[in-house]
Amino acid sequence: MLWILFLFLTVVIFLSGKNLVKYGDILAEKLNLGRTIVGIVFVASITSLPELITGISAVTYADSPDIAAGDIFGSCMFNLLILALLDGFVRGKPITTKVHHGLTLSASFGIILITVSAMSIFLRDKIPVLGWVSYSSFFIIALYMLAIWIITNYEKRFLISNIEKAAEELEYSHISLKETAVKYSINAVIIVFAAALLPKVGKEIAHQHGMTETFFGTFFMALSTSLPEVSVSIAAIKMNMVTISVANLLGSNIFNILILAIDDFFYTKGSLFALMDVDNLFSAGIATIMTAIVIIGLIYRAEKKMFILAYESVALIGAYLLGVIILYVL
Repeated sequence: MLWILFLFLTVVIFLSGKNLVKYGDILAEKLNLGRTIVGIVFVASITSLPELITGISAVTYADSPDIAAGDIFGSCMFNLLILALLDGFVRGKPITTKVHHGLTLSASFGIILITVSAMSIFLRDKIPVLGWVSYSSFFIIALYMLAIWIITNYEKRFLISNIEKAAEELEYSHISLKETAVKYSINAVIIVFAAALLPKVGKEIAHQHGMTETFFGTFFMALSTSLPEVSVSIAAIKMNMVTISVANLLGSNIFNILILAIDDFFYTKGSLFALMDVDNLFSAGIATIMTAIVIIGLIYRAEKKMFILAYESVALIGAYLLGVIILYVL
């Protein structure tokens, strides 16, 4: 029954996440926001809503810091796995050649934020706290704001220097702003309730099957909460909006680490980083390696694929599988 409930909640998150992204895109059009900036900032934060709610629920309702951390680092790994799998849907050259070099900014900030959070877990109680909140959390929040400011400014400059579509054709003129806002809110509420129940159900499943909470959070929980990223990325690829797809995945990883800092505020028993299992350092390391592989692909821009996937996509899949296997053994 627990597995049935877990799968049901997973399906609910997937379907509602897809609708949330759709109406988020309509809101972006109504508010005259550029789609590239939307992919990096707006859509990424929307699709990471399950991680946010799940993380808060994990440290409050389920009292499990390791499920919260495993979900975050596992989601970072899974997002990059999605990027590798999407490469198979893109014809011709690798997916990393279909986007501009500016996305290396998002990937680089992803590495910085993941590394800072990993160092915070490694140093544990050596880092001072304000109340119960680690100074690392405040530093992560500041880094996130800096990342968004730099990325947004770069994208605006990029758009100005590449004005091929000065006036984009409105696709959703038949839908009112009020209708969009209502449907967006409904799907957001559904995701909040579904994601809030996931950690407790996941914790019970992990205990029943003898799995550590870190492994369950890294693999199963991350898979569940990353479903909105899957749905929006596939939709973007089908609409030939590759940049939004890649930007969403890289932007989600940046937002995920911000979520870890937010979770620290909700976990009132002490510093969240000090109470996380050191096994989470391995997940953070794999996520960092996978992000570095993406940066190599974005800069090198290979001319051809190895069968249906690029070399970097094969490396990403290999790194993910190896990470999950070793983490399960640990």
